[in-house]
Amino acid sequence: MVSDRDTPLQTSDGNQPTMGTSISRRRVIHSGLATTVLVAGCLDDVSSGGPSDGGDGTGSDEGSEAQSTDDGEETDGEGQADAEADDSDSDDGPVSVVYAFLNAAVEEDLDRMSELSHSQNPLDPAAWVEDGWEFRGGGDEEEIEEIEIAVINDDPTVTDIFELEGAAFWFEEDALAETLEDADMALVEITADDPTEDDMLWLLATENGDWRYLFAAPVDDTPDDPEEAFEEPIEDEDDDVVVEIDWEYDSPTSDIQQAAVTLTEERGIDVNRIEIKSTIEGASTGAYDRDDDEFTASWDTGATLYIPYDTDGDQIVVTAINEAENESTVVHREHYEPEGGIIEAVQARVRIR
Repeated sequence: MVSDRDTPLQTSDGNQPTMGTSISRRRVIHSGLATTVLVAGCLDDVSSGGPSDGGDGTGSDEGSEAQSTDDGEETDGEGQADAEADDSDSDDGPVSVVYAFLNAAVEEDLDRMSELSHSQNPLDPAAWVEDGWEFRGGGDEEEIEEIEIAVINDDPTVTDIFELEGAAFWFEEDALAETLEDADMALVEITADDPTEDDMLWLLATENGDWRYLFAAPVDDTPDDPEEAFEEPIEDEDDDVVVEIDWEYDSPTSDIQQAAVTLTEERGIDVNRIEIKSTIEGASTGAYDRDDDEFTASWDTGATLYIPYDTDGDQIVVTAINEAENESTVVHREHYEPEGGIIEAVQARVRIR
């Protein structure tokens, strides 16, 4: 799905820095420990189709994920159970398949990831790599041990599946119902103790008698009152990462309301990646350093990143990450409150609906 958002990274003089230029010539798949989904940086050559199937592709700047917009909706159907309630944590149960898939992602074992994917999984990394994308693994085994995985619904319906964010984009309901007619299904929640990882819902289904990973979506934890999700503001007074956030940025190319986050010319903190998230909208973007045989990327060039936010009230959080030390720090947290107040805006939206 090609987004109409602005190119997410731009230098203060209007030119794309090394990172933007490098990524625009490549296609990247990133595997976060919880998300394990696709990422496309600022791609100027992204196709409109998915891997080899002629389907819709993924957005180039949906933040750190092609999915990185609103969080998905958690279902609460009948038959909910934890991993201890059945054989879900057995050697061949859905929970063990999730662990196996995440371990394969850490090891960048695409063949194993593909083996554990359902044939209808639209985000099978091996298929995307075959189509010309690059896979970049993430995390380590110690981080996987800190992830909580539990079955929250051991008998979801196709209707439940289509309540997950993005399911309607990737699947046709009648066709999926036919495919899964004789399959067992389970909805698994994955929770990571990491501010840069979204809690996720993974759908697993049996295929030829074996549990396989079919689809994933972020958990929808958006409160009725956005302010309930707000935390105390943090100002990057020393300009370690953030110079300013322009909430009134007027995009020349997009109808999506975005904030422009201007970064410092030189960082004041020892990190190699930043992640920017809008709490209510659920969007994310970021920048990072990388220098290897593949390409060089850098965000220390006075760049501006663009991120969608909820105009009824939102919060942008900027997290600085030292991947080598496995440390993260929130360096900036800023609230957006519409004129007239958040409660009034939400009430007006409800009345319109």
